[in-house]
Amino acid sequence: MGKCELGVGLDWDEIEQVTAIESAFEPTSDDRRMKTGRRFRREPVKLSALLRGDRINDRVEVVEIGPGGVVVRNAPFVAHGEHVEIVVEAGDRSFRFGAEGVWLKDDGDDYRVGLALIGMPVCLHTVAVSRHETDLVDRIGAAA
Repeated sequence: MGKCELGVGLDWDEIEQVTAIESAFEPTSDDRRMKTGRRFRREPVKLSALLRGDRINDRVEVVEIGPGGVVVRNAPFVAHGEHVEIVVEAGDRSFRFGAEGVWLKDDGDDYRVGLALIGMPVCLHTVAVSRHETDLVDRIGAAA
């Protein structure tokens, strides 16, 4: 979805994938009845994530997700329009989503926050680095 919004163009396979995602997350009649209307249906999930932003670095729980955004619980205050990053770790991968605060509801000591996804998500792979073995470059550096 991020590639579509950036305007960099899609190939035919990507167009088919986006069409399949859009139809899988078609909004319910309840979603369409709202004033602004939701573009995509959200699915309930239970994921642990890190919410990062200006003076924000908090562990949150992602409770709903869809192609257009996420809802997080146990979150700090996120102002409307404030840009944050959601980091979800899954095994050796780290998924990073840019997001913007849309709405905020009091949820006890913390907040429940609705975030619109913006830009391209990033997936980072972590790898184990092997033990360093002395090589020619090390010997040259030691001799200098």
